[in-house]
Amino acid sequence: MIVAWLAAGTTLAGAVAVYLAAPHQALTTGHVTHRRAWRRAGGAALTLALVLLLTVQGSATAVFTWMTGVMLVWTVVPVVARWWHYRGERP
Repeated sequence: MIVAWLAAGTTLAGAVAVYLAAPHQALTTGHVTHRRAWRRAGGAALTLALVLLLTVQGSATAVFTWMTGVMLVWTVVPVVARWWHYRGERP
């Protein structure tokens, strides 16, 4: 059970790291300087998460769970970041 939670956390952290490496990301606009390092760290975390999921689940289920977590982060984080910035700009 701990491995599953560790895999979920690593998936989320890796997806956020890869998102931070994007040039037009909205989470920390203008504050990310080492994009290549974020991309490599995110890729390593996502690979580790997939390996952890493969130890807990079957291969098809692990890949499905992994991709669903990544898609969740890459869908929710940009929307929340834009909303947060918009909310802060209003008088």
